[in-house]
Amino acid sequence: MTDNKLAELIDKRRAVAAQLAGLDLEIAMAVGDREAAQRAMKEMNAQTEARKAARAAVCRARGAH
Repeated sequence: MTDNKLAELIDKRRAVAAQLAGLDLEIAMAVGDREAAQRAMKEMNAQTEARKAARAAVCRARGAH
């Protein structure tokens, strides 16, 4: 497996994890669980930031930025 393919798979996994955390956030808000909503939002944001950081690292490695 190439490094690019592995990076794509990890990115897809993080995207799905962020979506799942978003659903957890909606559920927590629907039932009024503020603490669970905050945890879900933190997880969603962490996954999104991890995706951004990984993409930026790939760009730097390729000399794009």
